[in-house]
Amino acid sequence: MKIHHVGYLAKNIAKTEKKFFELGYEVESPTSYDEIRQINIEFLVNGDYRVELIQPMNEQSPMYPLLKRFKNSPYHFCYEVENLEAAVEELSGKGYTVIQEPEIAPCIEGRKVCFLNNISMGIIELVEI
Repeated sequence: MKIHHVGYLAKNIAKTEKKFFELGYEVESPTSYDEIRQINIEFLVNGDYRVELIQPMNEQSPMYPLLKRFKNSPYHFCYEVENLEAAVEELSGKGYTVIQEPEIAPCIEGRKVCFLNNISMGIIELVEI
């Protein structure tokens, strides 16, 4: 599977993006609000690498507990798949557990995504291309 992006938790996107800019990253898509997850998201790129900055907007955001636990840090890889349902089924058979059912991701062009976890791998996201 091809990596689409690395998800990076940020307490404050404006402050965090400045540090990524120092490393040669540029804004691919400006900050937008994901109402479903109550987060701000901004995509940055540096060559072939894409980082998704994720800022929980309140304590009700499902991402807030992760930010409290991990602080500013990468926390998931997102992989591109052609058929989300088939990929989820395949990975489920390999020990991955769905932690967020497939749904639309407004900040990734309205594509369907699904989050899974594996005890040896951690959190991954699949995005249907």
